[in-house]
Amino acid sequence: MKMRLARLLASAALIGAFPAFAHAAPGYLRTPSIAANIVAFDAEQSVWAVPIAGGTARRLTDSLGVDPHPILSPDGKEVAFLANYDGPTEIYVMPVSGGTPKRVTFENLAVQPIGWDRRAGILYSTAPASGPAFSKIVVGIDPATGTRHLYPFADANDAALSVNGQWVYFVRFGTALSHDHLRAYRGGAASQLWRFDTKNGQEAERIGPQDVNLRRPMLWHDRLVVVSDQNGRENLWSYALDGTDARQLTHHTAFSVRDASLQGDRIVYQIGADLHVFDLAKNEDAPLPVDTVSDDAARRPQWLAEPFRYLNGISLAPQGNQVALTFRGHAVLASTGPRRRVQIADADNIRLRYAAISADDKALYAFSDASGEAELWRFPTDGDGHGVQLTHGNHTEPTGLYVAPDNKHIVHTDMSGRLWLYDTAGKTDRIIDDATKDGTTSYDVAAWSPDGRAFAFVRTRGGNIRRQIALYTLPNNKTTWLTDGEYESYAPQFSPDGHWLWFLSDRTFSLANDSPWGDRNLGPVFPKRTGIYALALQAEEKFPFQPRTELDGPKPAEPPKTPEKTPKPPAIDLAGLPQRLYRVPVPAGDYQGLGASKDFLFVLDGTDDDKTLKSIHIDNDEHKIEDFAPKIRDFSVTPDGKTLMLVSGPPPTAPKILLVPAAAKAPTDTKQQTVNLDNFRLRVDPGAEWQEMFDDAWRLHRDHFYDRNLRGVDWDATRERYRPLVARLGDRSDLDDLLGQMVGELGALHSQLRPADTGTRPASDLIAGLGAHLTRQPGGFIIDHIYAGDPNLPDELSPLLAPGVDAREGDLITGINGQSVVGAPDLSTFLADQAGRQVLLAIKRGGREIRTVSMATSMKRENALRYRDWEIGRAQAVAKASGGRIGYLHLQAMGDTDIASFARDFYANLDKDGLIVDVRRNMGGNIDSWVLSQLMRRAWMFWARYDNAPSVNMQQAFRGRIVVLCDEFTYSDGETFSQGIKSLHIAPLVGMRTAGAGVWLSDSDRLIDSGNARTAENPYFDMNGHWLVENHGVEPDKSVENMPVATFKGQDQQLSAAIDLLQQELKEHPIPALHPEKFRPPVPAPTE
Repeated sequence: MKMRLARLLASAALIGAFPAFAHAAPGYLRTPSIAANIVAFDAEQSVWAVPIAGGTARRLTDSLGVDPHPILSPDGKEVAFLANYDGPTEIYVMPVSGGTPKRVTFENLAVQPIGWDRRAGILYSTAPASGPAFSKIVVGIDPATGTRHLYPFADANDAALSVNGQWVYFVRFGTALSHDHLRAYRGGAASQLWRFDTKNGQEAERIGPQDVNLRRPMLWHDRLVVVSDQNGRENLWSYALDGTDARQLTHHTAFSVRDASLQGDRIVYQIGADLHVFDLAKNEDAPLPVDTVSDDAARRPQWLAEPFRYLNGISLAPQGNQVALTFRGHAVLASTGPRRRVQIADADNIRLRYAAISADDKALYAFSDASGEAELWRFPTDGDGHGVQLTHGNHTEPTGLYVAPDNKHIVHTDMSGRLWLYDTAGKTDRIIDDATKDGTTSYDVAAWSPDGRAFAFVRTRGGNIRRQIALYTLPNNKTTWLTDGEYESYAPQFSPDGHWLWFLSDRTFSLANDSPWGDRNLGPVFPKRTGIYALALQAEEKFPFQPRTELDGPKPAEPPKTPEKTPKPPAIDLAGLPQRLYRVPVPAGDYQGLGASKDFLFVLDGTDDDKTLKSIHIDNDEHKIEDFAPKIRDFSVTPDGKTLMLVSGPPPTAPKILLVPAAAKAPTDTKQQTVNLDNFRLRVDPGAEWQEMFDDAWRLHRDHFYDRNLRGVDWDATRERYRPLVARLGDRSDLDDLLGQMVGELGALHSQLRPADTGTRPASDLIAGLGAHLTRQPGGFIIDHIYAGDPNLPDELSPLLAPGVDAREGDLITGINGQSVVGAPDLSTFLADQAGRQVLLAIKRGGREIRTVSMATSMKRENALRYRDWEIGRAQAVAKASGGRIGYLHLQAMGDTDIASFARDFYANLDKDGLIVDVRRNMGGNIDSWVLSQLMRRAWMFWARYDNAPSVNMQQAFRGRIVVLCDEFTYSDGETFSQGIKSLHIAPLVGMRTAGAGVWLSDSDRLIDSGNARTAENPYFDMNGHWLVENHGVEPDKSVENMPVATFKGQDQQLSAAIDLLQQELKEHPIPALHPEKFRPPVPAPTE
């Protein structure tokens, strides 16, 4: 007993002493909330609280894995925040004094806490029961009872209530919904301030200046305080309650005001990584000093159990004995057998890219940003010692690296469209080709000749979009273009003896659909275009595939013996080289890669998901193409042509890498040829990585941004202003917030920060639904509405509409899988992890009790069903209003699935007199030209027989009138399509000015952990060179606004306007029926 008491006293003494040893430091502080002299905020994805006077904050939660956005109750005793304890990210409430969090919302959709009102409860925004992307509503919920109140206005994502509850001031739109980061935004989706009178319930009124962003409304006496960018940077401003009498409260110029919260006379807000308090009564602003005591768990070094998720490069050693892998900024050498793995330059604050092993196996060359810029370095392949920097002064992102077989030279390319040649002996680096002078900036690949005296490279030329192959010869420093722009040519590969340059070219055009007729024929399709070609590098060479003739004599009984010493390749004859062209006599295919050995050619054939490596025997008797190995995702051949590297296995799992002889077929037993990647893990230091990613994102924007002058922003000074905040980051989410602030200074859209794919199954995947909108009732859950679908596509219907499922709208669900749901706040607990599985439903219908089995559906499919229900609802409304004369289709985005939905719906409406093409809330892509080309087709004649309906030419051209709908969140390629509709005079554009995301991008700017700091890269202009779309949007021909209250009630003024416009047009200019004139008189009888 005495021993136990002593231990307890010792533990108590240790606990009491802990604060004296703990390290308190300012963290990265976000999303503050103030109530009762307490400030809650987010740091390290945890909820913290600190007195309004500042000091050391107290941590209320562990790391939640999501940004919590804490909201304090008015009395400061409770805090609401986001968490995913039960799967989906929902709002939970807990006492500020500590306790078990209680789940409050059960939306199973995106939710965002807004505030906590004494009477209305917790305010939050979420998606409505039906609607397209970016649709939001404001909801109030009583955290004690779970009673919800939906505020009757649409597209609202923030709100504040007047003291008496009569007025609601709310925000519509804003770039936060598209996750863009930019200041001084002036596009169509700018955040708007509105007010709604709850007493009269009439339509809401927009207030405040119309040409700025107004968000985060807060009421103070008879003033409305908001975050506004009226002077170009977001600060606190106040307005009269009708939106007039603007007064600037804060005057920050270095950082923008972020989230803000008001209680009494004080506003607490985020600025940079700090919190400030503004006293409205005193008109005083002061920083809030806050220290956080933390174990910095997210900064601790970690072992990645799935490092291959971040694999971005595999290169084969010239000797064929090992490979270099690059992932997460590290380079690792691995081989077959028991040989140890070697990690190169084991530092977490640098990024290695494009690693390549030298021919003598002693050095690894790679680009490293250890100097602050991506420069060429050399590292010892035994991992012993530090690398040596070879180049200096590069100020652009590298895009490729190719080491000569004799180790004397290295070719490398960069983002600025330059091809460099580094001399390893002379240590000189010079530009030998500048693609920008030819109107391009990208190179495909460079391939060295076996003697290192020449290399082939690939790029476009002279404004032509088709790739061409050039040969650079070192003895005379000359570039010779080997192919022209008539056909796409790529993947050059020298033969090991230096006699041939093999390459792929798309020169075979065989139609898969042999006429313009046929249902949903979008145009000619030419699969299997690619053939294999060869150029003779010496004038006297005879093509090895050329059939034998009588002049060749008999074929030798045995192949000639391989000489003991490899002969030196002959010099290349440049005169007439492009004309010495041959085609390998094998069928064209979907070839995507090429390699060569002494006796074989190797090609990857197939689609991206199913590629087979094939071998072709270099022989003039039998032109045979054989399967070498199936399911190969990449391969390469050593310069001597003796060893093949095969890479298989679907990413992001660990690849299977084989090093096998370059023969006709892969060996059946590959155990000895398998590169040893077993039990491989990678240690990373997140804190060091965050610093590298910050610097890398800065460089990527410098190098990728569409304006070389970065819109006049001092980019160096911008980095120095934000860089000190990296030391305060508490987790990866903080880094995205910081990067968003920095890149926002460039004022461009397409500036989203996309986090890395960690491979962790999203908690929302555990949730399932039934394909219906349900409402909780005392006896269970009422099926209010089963999401509609196309009955012709049963696989796409709601599971409750599947044949054999006895469920109807109005039914009451009382149980699932034998468990009663009566009194439960939501069905998510009963459907957890049930997606794709059968569930037994207990249903009450009138006085009957029914048991039926349905399938539960994933939330991803549930959302797709909800969208399809909205889409079908629009189409039915159009058909009803027009008596079936007008068709409707909606394009949700501009990707592959959207061209499929266009083909589904456009051709189904060819018989209509009118068509509404709806691109509202279209999230973009790159198919605008396809869709525009279909709408531009015109019928100019028709065929008609006495017994057949007329058939027009152009086939399946739409003869009716068209109207296109756009709105504030028509985005990116949806806007390019809208601008094309206007510029090409295809149809009138109805709706509202679009978002203004007019600079396209490649999405190639990945960070070290595969996260994406998107950069606007490619602006577009009209044919007269005028700037289009960016940060303004496309102006409709007829502006029609969907008002918030009317839209909430189910009205769609824009759709109604489109119907009215088409009906008026059809009344004035009806579509003429196709009536052939009478047939010509009979052939006259012959006369005598």
